[in-house]
Amino acid sequence: MDKHKVIEAYRRGLITLQECGQILGAEKTQLDDLLRVDHSRRPLSPNPFLMVDPF
Repeated sequence: MDKHKVIEAYRRGLITLQECGQILGAEKTQLDDLLRVDHSRRPLSPNPFLMVDPF
């Protein structure tokens, strides 16, 4: 799985920090560095909110 997608999922609250670390195979200190570096990247989507049609 793409690490940027995993980090974005964490930022959106879809997974916990612990789950993020397990998926990426990183420890907390490594995650802190990844999150800091990745924060300078643009979001995966220009619109952070996704509208879903219930039908």
